[in-house]
Amino acid sequence: MKTQGKTFVWLACVALVVAVLRYYMKGWVQPLGVSDLAGSFFASITLVTLVGLVIFFVREGRAIQGAYWSAVAWFAALAVWGQALIVSGILISARAGTPTYYEEMMGSHQSMPAAQHAVSHMIATLPVVIVGMILGLPIYWLAKGGRPSTSAPNL
Repeated sequence: MKTQGKTFVWLACVALVVAVLRYYMKGWVQPLGVSDLAGSFFASITLVTLVGLVIFFVREGRAIQGAYWSAVAWFAALAVWGQALIVSGILISARAGTPTYYEEMMGSHQSMPAAQHAVSHMIATLPVVIVGMILGLPIYWLAKGGRPSTSAPNL
């Protein structure tokens, strides 16, 4: 757990830096011919969350006393942190009167109030964790390599 805790702190810090960069980087990649969609993805908390998913499940799978549910818990904590950063960014953007990446690219949320947009991201936390559990299971299983587990999920 000590290693996973350090990993969580590092990933949480990286996600925070990405969130700040994402807020200030709007339009920086356009002169290079990179689309807003690609620029948004590269400066994405989702990308950090996916990297975290792989790291947590592989580490728990390789650990002698590793447990699937421990990896789920660490991933869930990272997913909650990531969504909190996204919600904060939406609310800060609304307060500052600046458009979010999604508004600039898709125009879909322009008529949606910031509070409603933020709540939709809070609600999205549960599906993110569920999808992470599903994607993490084969990663954990492959990293485990057939060794018996102390608390593998019974499917």
